[in-house]
Amino acid sequence: MKKFYTLALGVCTLTLLKAQVTDLGSYVQVTDVSNYGVAVGNVYGSAFFMWSEANSGMIIAESGENGVSGNANISADGAVISMAIPNPTNNNKEEAVLYDVASGNFKFLGHLGVSSGADTSSAWGMSSDGKSIVGFSWNTASKGEGVYWKEGLPIAGLGSTVPTRSSRADAVSADGSVIAGWQDASNGVRQGAIWKNGVQQLLRDNDGNILGAASAISADGKTVVGIKNSTGEGYIWNETDGTIFLSSDNSDFITSMSAISDDGKVALGLSFDPTQSILMGEGFIWTKEGGKVNLNDYVDTLGFDDLGITLAIPTGISPDGKYIGGIGANYAESDAKGFLIKLPGAQLATQQVVASDKFSVYPNPVKDIVTIKTLAKVESAELFSTTGQLVFASKHVVNNQIDLSQVSKGLYILKVQTNKGAQTIKIIKN
Repeated sequence: MKKFYTLALGVCTLTLLKAQVTDLGSYVQVTDVSNYGVAVGNVYGSAFFMWSEANSGMIIAESGENGVSGNANISADGAVISMAIPNPTNNNKEEAVLYDVASGNFKFLGHLGVSSGADTSSAWGMSSDGKSIVGFSWNTASKGEGVYWKEGLPIAGLGSTVPTRSSRADAVSADGSVIAGWQDASNGVRQGAIWKNGVQQLLRDNDGNILGAASAISADGKTVVGIKNSTGEGYIWNETDGTIFLSSDNSDFITSMSAISDDGKVALGLSFDPTQSILMGEGFIWTKEGGKVNLNDYVDTLGFDDLGITLAIPTGISPDGKYIGGIGANYAESDAKGFLIKLPGAQLATQQVVASDKFSVYPNPVKDIVTIKTLAKVESAELFSTTGQLVFASKHVVNNQIDLSQVSKGLYILKVQTNKGAQTIKIIKN
């Protein structure tokens, strides 16, 4: 699988920078975007990536043998990313983790002490400031519950109101006080739920019917989006205004909401035939002013080139609603394509990545010799595993080149000290 996702992200480096719609490569799934257009997600369901206009795409970490668990999420400022990766101190069982972009360090967030196969916990959502993370952790080998992590505090469980069934937390408000997700009913049907200060409340529509699984929440915790189980409609629930439902003109399609901006004024969703590939469906954008609009049609009205991609599965939106990401289908190339849309007024992706704008390495992936490209004077170089173990160090770098021929294959973090400070970058050793 490494071969495939390396090739997929290789396409990312060939895209046109500062395009309004960007092709991020084959089987690249965007799950979240910062306010500066830094996109995160997974490639082929096997590795987590980060992409920006300044640096294109790079692999952050590999998933476990069973593939990606949970979602990758990024803070509004692009400083931290949450996901789930194998923990080498716990037999490489997958565990929720927080990744610091500047330092390249990973901080494992813990679990409830139980594993199911190769998994212990997974991250599914993050507050815009990156200080609250929510997700799922097993409490028996066959059942789990929603959990949350707040900065500086250990993992906390949300429990389950149905003792024999699971719950999960998928999204969290800006201050961490309201969490959205789902609670299994006794028959296994996922019911939409929110937790206010840890107390669960099932979501109901205007007629009192219980809604389906919730997928995203606004910053104030008052607007939640998801899917209605009984009719297969997407819903937008607001604690004051009630619930509105969205559906497709195609009677064979079901509809689900996937993301919402911090202010609750922009939401994303998708409609598809559940008997066919989800990529054969259609994505849409919803705004309070304009209602529901097919995403390709919306892009067309803005005068953007959709690059031949049917924007079928939009799953990531920046907190300010200015960037949209997901995965779609390019039928001309018979390929699935990750995409990122920069809407008018979006800020350039430079605030968090400008420090490394003139710093790069090549080739990447590397087999033997890697060359460091920088305008600064290179003083030393260190290579770390994704768990922070130092595997290579050179105190005297000649011609900005280092020999990694004796390093095992895998994903590493290269830290380069220059006369202008330290720089880090992910590299793959083949």
